[in-house]
Amino acid sequence: MSIAVLGHVPDPSIGVLRKQAQAVGRELVVYAAHRGELPAPDAHEAWVVLGGAQSAHADREMLQPEIDAIAGAVERETPLLAICLGSQLLAVATGGRVFPGDSGLEFGYIDVASVAEQPPSGRYLSFHSDSMEPPRGATVLARTDRYLQAWSHRSALAVQFHPELDSAGFHAVLDAEEEKLTRFGVDVPALRAEVAAEPPSPTPGERLIETWLAGLPAAL
Repeated sequence: MSIAVLGHVPDPSIGVLRKQAQAVGRELVVYAAHRGELPAPDAHEAWVVLGGAQSAHADREMLQPEIDAIAGAVERETPLLAICLGSQLLAVATGGRVFPGDSGLEFGYIDVASVAEQPPSGRYLSFHSDSMEPPRGATVLARTDRYLQAWSHRSALAVQFHPELDSAGFHAVLDAEEEKLTRFGVDVPALRAEVAAEPPSPTPGERLIETWLAGLPAAL
Protein backbone atom coordinates (compact mmCIF):
# COMPACT_ATOMS: atom_id res chain seq x y z
CA MET A 1 0.00 0.00 0.00
CA SER A 2 1.32 3.44 -0.92
CA ILE A 3 0.57 6.82 0.63
CA ALA A 4 0.72 10.06 -1.37
CA VAL A 5 2.53 12.85 0.48
CA LEU A 6 1.77 16.32 -0.88
CA GLY A 7 4.66 18.66 -0.06
CA HIS A 8 5.00 22.43 -0.37
CA VAL A 9 8.78 22.85 -0.02
CA PRO A 10 11.57 21.24 -2.09
CA ASP A 11 12.64 18.72 0.56
CA PRO A 12 9.90 18.31 3.19
CA SER A 13 10.93 17.13 6.66
CA ILE A 14 8.83 14.07 7.47
CA GLY A 15 11.08 12.12 9.83
CA VAL A 16 8.31 10.86 12.12
CA LEU A 17 5.97 10.03 9.25
CA ARG A 18 8.70 8.17 7.37
CA LYS A 19 9.79 6.16 10.42
CA GLN A 20 6.24 5.17 11.36
CA ALA A 21 5.31 4.28 7.77
CA GLN A 22 8.39 2.09 7.35
CA ALA A 23 7.57 0.30 10.60
CA VAL A 24 4.26 -0.91 9.17
CA GLY A 25 5.39 -1.49 5.59
CA ARG A 26 3.74 1.54 4.01
CA GLU A 27 5.46 3.19 1.03
CA LEU A 28 5.51 7.00 0.88
CA VAL A 29 5.41 8.71 -2.52
CA VAL A 30 6.22 12.41 -2.21
CA TYR A 31 4.70 14.90 -4.68
CA ALA A 32 5.95 18.46 -5.14
CA ALA A 33 2.48 19.97 -4.89
CA HIS A 34 4.03 23.47 -4.79
CA ARG A 35 5.24 22.81 -8.35
CA GLY A 36 1.90 21.44 -9.52
CA GLU A 37 2.66 17.74 -9.02
CA LEU A 38 -0.47 15.96 -7.79
CA PRO A 39 -1.32 12.26 -7.50
CA ALA A 40 -3.73 10.61 -9.86
CA PRO A 41 -7.12 10.08 -8.17
CA ASP A 42 -6.78 6.33 -7.59
CA ALA A 43 -3.00 5.95 -7.47
CA HIS A 44 -2.72 5.64 -3.67
CA GLU A 45 -4.77 4.29 -0.80
CA ALA A 46 -4.21 7.30 1.48
CA TRP A 47 -2.97 10.90 1.33
CA VAL A 48 -0.97 13.14 3.67
CA VAL A 49 -1.07 16.88 2.90
CA LEU A 50 1.83 18.73 4.55
CA GLY A 51 2.41 22.30 5.68
CA GLY A 52 4.22 25.08 3.88
CA ALA A 53 4.77 28.80 3.68
CA GLN A 54 1.89 29.33 1.24
CA SER A 55 -1.41 30.84 2.35
CA ALA A 56 -4.70 29.09 1.65
CA HIS A 57 -6.39 32.49 1.30
CA ALA A 58 -3.71 34.81 -0.13
CA ASP A 59 -2.46 32.17 -2.61
CA ARG A 60 -5.88 30.70 -3.37
CA GLU A 61 -5.61 30.90 -7.17
CA MET A 62 -2.23 29.14 -7.23
CA LEU A 63 -3.42 26.46 -4.81
CA GLN A 64 -6.81 25.84 -6.43
CA PRO A 65 -5.75 22.69 -8.38
CA GLU A 66 -4.55 21.12 -5.13
CA ILE A 67 -7.72 22.21 -3.31
CA ASP A 68 -9.77 20.53 -6.05
CA ALA A 69 -7.68 17.36 -5.76
CA ILE A 70 -8.20 17.27 -1.98
CA ALA A 71 -11.94 17.74 -2.45
CA GLY A 72 -11.96 14.78 -4.82
CA ALA A 73 -10.03 12.62 -2.36
CA VAL A 74 -12.56 13.34 0.38
CA GLU A 75 -15.44 12.58 -2.00
CA ARG A 76 -13.81 9.22 -2.74
CA GLU A 77 -13.47 8.62 1.04
CA THR A 78 -9.70 8.36 0.71
CA PRO A 79 -8.10 8.38 4.18
CA LEU A 80 -6.38 11.76 4.49
CA LEU A 81 -4.17 13.38 7.13
CA ALA A 82 -3.97 17.15 6.65
CA ILE A 83 -1.24 19.04 8.53
CA CYS A 84 -0.95 22.83 9.10
CA LEU A 85 -1.35 24.37 5.61
CA GLY A 86 -2.84 21.02 4.63
CA SER A 87 -5.58 21.42 7.23
CA GLN A 88 -6.37 24.87 5.86
CA LEU A 89 -6.53 23.57 2.29
CA LEU A 90 -8.82 20.79 3.51
CA ALA A 91 -11.11 23.33 5.15
CA VAL A 92 -11.45 25.28 1.89
CA ALA A 93 -11.88 22.08 -0.14
CA THR A 94 -14.77 20.88 2.01
CA GLY A 95 -16.73 24.12 2.40
CA GLY A 96 -15.03 25.76 5.37
CA ARG A 97 -12.94 28.90 5.31
CA VAL A 98 -9.43 30.13 6.11
CA PHE A 99 -8.36 33.52 7.45
CA PRO A 100 -5.44 35.30 9.14
CA GLY A 101 -5.33 34.25 12.79
CA ASP A 102 -6.38 36.84 15.34
CA SER A 103 -3.85 35.61 17.93
CA GLY A 104 -0.68 36.18 15.93
CA LEU A 105 2.17 33.81 15.21
CA GLU A 106 2.04 30.47 17.06
CA PHE A 107 5.50 28.95 17.05
CA GLY A 108 7.30 26.27 19.06
CA TYR A 109 5.84 23.73 21.46
CA ILE A 110 2.15 23.99 22.32
CA ASP A 111 0.03 21.94 24.72
CA VAL A 112 -2.94 20.37 22.94
CA ALA A 113 -5.83 18.94 24.96
CA SER A 114 -7.92 16.66 22.78
CA VAL A 115 -11.54 15.71 23.38
CA ALA A 116 -10.98 12.40 21.55
CA GLU A 117 -8.42 9.61 21.32
CA GLN A 118 -7.20 11.01 18.01
CA PRO A 119 -5.23 13.23 18.13
CA PRO A 120 -3.58 12.28 21.43
CA SER A 121 -3.27 15.10 23.94
CA GLY A 122 0.27 16.33 24.48
CA ARG A 123 2.97 18.78 23.41
CA TYR A 124 3.38 19.35 19.69
CA LEU A 125 5.55 21.57 17.53
CA SER A 126 3.61 24.35 15.82
CA PHE A 127 4.34 27.08 13.25
CA HIS A 128 1.49 29.11 11.75
CA SER A 129 -0.33 32.42 11.79
CA ASP A 130 -3.43 31.54 9.71
CA SER A 131 -6.45 29.74 11.10
CA MET A 132 -9.62 28.15 9.77
CA GLU A 133 -13.26 27.33 10.26
CA PRO A 134 -14.02 23.69 9.41
CA PRO A 135 -16.94 22.75 7.17
CA ARG A 136 -20.44 22.19 8.46
CA GLY A 137 -20.73 18.74 9.97
CA ALA A 138 -17.05 18.49 10.95
CA THR A 139 -16.14 17.30 14.44
CA VAL A 140 -13.87 19.62 16.43
CA LEU A 141 -11.29 17.51 18.29
CA ALA A 142 -8.92 19.98 19.92
CA ARG A 143 -8.46 23.67 20.62
CA THR A 144 -6.06 25.77 22.64
CA ASP A 145 -6.81 29.17 24.13
CA ARG A 146 -5.48 30.68 20.88
CA TYR A 147 -6.48 28.50 17.94
CA LEU A 148 -8.45 25.56 16.61
CA GLN A 149 -5.97 22.66 16.58
CA ALA A 150 -7.70 19.55 15.22
CA TRP A 151 -10.92 18.40 13.54
CA SER A 152 -12.22 15.54 11.44
CA HIS A 153 -14.55 15.37 8.47
CA ARG A 154 -15.58 12.18 6.66
CA SER A 155 -12.33 10.33 5.83
CA ALA A 156 -10.03 13.21 6.82
CA LEU A 157 -8.20 14.18 10.01
CA ALA A 158 -6.90 17.76 10.16
CA VAL A 159 -4.30 19.07 12.61
CA GLN A 160 -2.88 22.58 12.79
CA PHE A 161 0.39 21.46 14.45
CA HIS A 162 3.21 19.24 13.15
CA PRO A 163 3.23 15.58 14.24
CA GLU A 164 5.40 14.63 11.25
CA LEU A 165 8.44 16.62 12.45
CA ASP A 166 11.17 15.11 14.58
CA SER A 167 13.72 17.35 16.29
CA ALA A 168 16.02 17.32 13.24
CA GLY A 169 13.13 18.42 11.04
CA PHE A 170 12.22 21.30 13.29
CA HIS A 171 15.86 22.40 13.50
CA ALA A 172 15.76 22.53 9.70
CA VAL A 173 12.73 24.82 9.95
CA LEU A 174 14.61 27.00 12.42
CA ASP A 175 17.63 27.15 10.10
CA ALA A 176 15.42 28.35 7.24
CA GLU A 177 13.34 30.80 9.27
CA GLU A 178 15.71 32.05 12.00
CA GLU A 179 16.09 35.59 10.67
CA LYS A 180 12.34 36.02 10.21
CA LEU A 181 11.54 34.54 13.62
CA THR A 182 14.08 36.78 15.33
CA ARG A 183 12.36 39.81 13.78
CA PHE A 184 9.09 38.56 15.29
CA GLY A 185 10.70 38.42 18.73
CA VAL A 186 11.10 34.63 18.96
CA ASP A 187 13.99 33.53 21.20
CA VAL A 188 15.42 31.09 18.67
CA PRO A 189 18.39 29.84 20.78
CA ALA A 190 16.02 29.02 23.67
CA LEU A 191 13.71 27.21 21.29
CA ARG A 192 16.61 25.22 19.85
CA ALA A 193 17.50 24.09 23.36
CA GLU A 194 13.90 23.07 24.06
CA VAL A 195 13.65 21.12 20.80
CA ALA A 196 16.96 19.38 21.53
CA ALA A 197 15.44 18.08 24.78
CA GLU A 198 12.72 16.24 22.84
CA PRO A 199 10.66 13.93 25.09
CA PRO A 200 11.37 10.21 24.93
CA SER A 201 9.62 8.05 22.36
CA PRO A 202 6.79 7.57 21.74
CA THR A 203 6.07 11.29 21.42
CA PRO A 204 2.49 12.51 20.89
CA GLY A 205 3.33 13.03 17.21
CA GLU A 206 4.55 9.45 16.88
CA ARG A 207 1.41 8.14 18.57
CA LEU A 208 -0.83 10.27 16.36
CA ILE A 209 0.74 9.03 13.13
CA GLU A 210 0.96 5.45 14.40
CA THR A 211 -2.76 5.48 15.22
CA TRP A 212 -3.67 7.08 11.88
CA LEU A 213 -1.64 4.48 9.98
CA ALA A 214 -3.22 1.66 12.00
CA GLY A 215 -6.66 2.83 10.87
CA LEU A 216 -5.84 2.51 7.15
CA PRO A 217 -7.07 -0.45 5.12
CA ALA A 218 -4.89 -3.53 5.49
CA ALA A 219 -1.97 -3.71 3.09
CA LEU A 220 -2.30 -6.37 0.42
